[in-house]
Amino acid sequence: MDFGALLDDAFSYTRSGIFGNLNRWAALLLAVICLGIPMNGYVMRIYRGTDTAPDVDRWGTLFIDGLKLVIVGLIYSIPILIVWAFIYGGMFIEMVKGNLVAAGNFEPNLALLLLMYAVEIVIGIIMPVASIRFARMNRFAEAFNFGAIFTTIGKIGWIRYILALIILAIVIGIPIFILVFGFIIVAGAGIYLTGGGNIALLGLVALFILVMLILSPLIGVFQARYMTRLYESAGPEE
Repeated sequence: MDFGALLDDAFSYTRSGIFGNLNRWAALLLAVICLGIPMNGYVMRIYRGTDTAPDVDRWGTLFIDGLKLVIVGLIYSIPILIVWAFIYGGMFIEMVKGNLVAAGNFEPNLALLLLMYAVEIVIGIIMPVASIRFARMNRFAEAFNFGAIFTTIGKIGWIRYILALIILAIVIGIPIFILVFGFIIVAGAGIYLTGGGNIALLGLVALFILVMLILSPLIGVFQARYMTRLYESAGPEE
């Protein structure tokens, strides 16, 4: 499957299953509002492979599956948190001591910063396949079965897989960037013309958050379907 086919499939899946079904969209919006946990559970259903977007039902199962996926994410974040603690731990110690001058003059170690970014990139590459494998096998151990995870990525092709992730980031990121930039322009113009100051700014920020909240189910379903089809291009699980 080429990248265009991946995108077309994910767009069609999202358009017919969510954009074209207001009741399902509203239910997923509620799932996002509930701390995003049931939304994660819904993503797990998509990861398991469905020809069309599944119904938003059995909320207890959605919460449980969502919590499981959160736990997997937290475990994967531990290496990042450890490196982060090494970088910024000294600054926080100084703040706790009340030595705000020393905390303000803190400069992070460049080598450790680069290490943290490298760890984030590696985890960002591994986690999608780990999450889908976990959803399908329903065993925590499979989320950390690195041999099987690397084998799956190898079957897809490392370069092809990484390019697919970059394309996904661009397709999702560009509209969000345009939206953010547009709100900044509108906010600046509105404040300048009306002199509304902080009240106008807060109103626009609230509007932006509302728009992103409404769009979040579409983004979540789109990326879940895209990654599922990419995962399935490797062939049957081992």
